Amino acid sequence: MRKKVLLLAVSCREGGLCPGGIDLDDPSKWIRIVRDDGQGGAVQGREIDFAKPLDIIEFDGRPMPQGAQQENWVIDNNSCRKTGSRTQDALESIYQQYAYKGFWGNYRAFLNEQEFAGVVSPSESIMKVSNVRIYNRTYNVDGEERVSAKIDFNWSGARYRITGLSMTDQDFYDRIRDGEVTFDNAYIVISIPKYCDWIFPETGEKRAYKFVSRIYEI
Repeated sequence: MRKKVLLLAVSCREGGLCPGGIDLDDPSKWIRIVRDDGQGGAVQGREIDFAKPLDIIEFDGRPMPQGAQQENWVIDNNSCRKTGSRTQDALESIYQQYAYKGFWGNYRAFLNEQEFAGVVSPSESIMKVSNVRIYNRTYNVDGEERVSAKIDFNWSGARYRITGLSMTDQDFYDRIRDGEVTFDNAYIVISIPKYCDWIFPETGEKRAYKFVSRIYEI
């Protein structure tokens, strides 16, 4: 099947990329590009013709849904080609047309197993947020120091303060190396994983952590 997609996110993932965007034949829907490996793995830049966010790609492909990520597609026969691009001025129209603008029923950085099992919404959301803060958090795992990129923001007219979400927008990794980045308003692309399979070590509770894959300052 021939698909035409306006990419909104091309984030880092497990040694590759996780590209996704709006189905231009039906802008209410999302299409996420994954590898045809049975695991929905990351793709390489050459597989999407080295396209970037706000580029338009066209390809022959087929759906490859997995778990909560029913929007996954694979590209057949190396057919993907970049055919155009849009400017950031298109984002408000995209935001209005896209079907899901929620946070999956709670205001935490994760869903527990029961919450995840009840998800019927798309696995991708586009949100308009304010008071954005992007930063690195250092933490210790088994005596080893690790750094993780995080984002905080207000949502829904600043009624809800969301803190500590993982951030995989590679455009910000260098920018936050020497300190946090803040701005007033943004559109963000945010996802939930395929499965609820991260186990919180202190309690044994299964969790599915949300993550922000793209940030557009307004």
